[in-house]
Amino acid sequence: MRGIGGPKLNQTQFKVGNNSTKVGEQVKYGPTADLSEKQKQKLLQHYGQHGTEKTPQNALERLTQYSDSHTTYTKAAKASGRPLTEQESLVAGSAKNKAPASSINHVIASGTGQNVFNHETLQFKQGVKNTHAATQKLATATDPADVAQAQKQLRKGLAQQAAGVGRVQGYSRATLAERKGELTPAQVQTKQNAAMKGTLTAMQGPDQATRFGAYKGVLKDTFDAPGNLRLGNRTQNTKISTGFDTPLDAQGKPTERAERLFQAHQNYGPDRLLTEERLFTKNDKGEAMSSSKEAAKAGDKRKADDTDLASSSSSKTKKKRKA
Repeated sequence: MRGIGGPKLNQTQFKVGNNSTKVGEQVKYGPTADLSEKQKQKLLQHYGQHGTEKTPQNALERLTQYSDSHTTYTKAAKASGRPLTEQESLVAGSAKNKAPASSINHVIASGTGQNVFNHETLQFKQGVKNTHAATQKLATATDPADVAQAQKQLRKGLAQQAAGVGRVQGYSRATLAERKGELTPAQVQTKQNAAMKGTLTAMQGPDQATRFGAYKGVLKDTFDAPGNLRLGNRTQNTKISTGFDTPLDAQGKPTERAERLFQAHQNYGPDRLLTEERLFTKNDKGEAMSSSKEAAKAGDKRKADDTDLASSSSSKTKKKRKA
């Protein structure tokens, strides 16, 4: 399972903007992108409609399930060993545990997570349908050609089910792997196993309530958990609406976590979500936008805009030689 080649992080110029930054073109999508009305109805029939009239909850509504506590993400960052974003650094030094103009930002967008889960649920269900039909044909077929056709349909149905679960599980394992350090290896493994079980329950559970509960549970513990979240700039976050919001290091380059999660997105993302206009929101200068940047280390007075890969690499080489 692998997406298209698409844009690369190390070949893309990123920028954390300011209040006056203008968005060039913003492509918005969420849980229902690329779904027909018939498909939407199938999802509602499968997962049901829950919540209240004022706050409906279903597979077509964006579900927001993350903690609103800023310290959650500061503590998670420290425990996992990754540098703090500028906003997380402010929280760490604030008596009120808050950072001005900050928001809780996804790396892989929550809309992407639900969108993938929705499409893969439909693929899984189609696979079940094909498998059942093929099994019935094989029970009565005598002509070799009919048997061969039924076996082909059976293999297709099983492959559709495996692909549906596998794509969601690939994302789940990647976002949960980013919690190592914050959680013990055993806890991470337990959560990864639970995500697999939850995905299967969501796709084939006995009733709507059970299926929707599992659907929400997987999303909450993967896309909406600290492995995929951090504190960032609120203003920029409202401008970024596409699939991947790249966290940057103090020099304005993608962080190691950004590289790992982007690779997971490339590996498990469907081709329709990996086009450049659906990956990054760009400003009017054609630069890909980011809503978060790591705080500069004490004594590091270099400006991100003046530091390129070459000078950074050269600096590291000199330090190694001195050592």
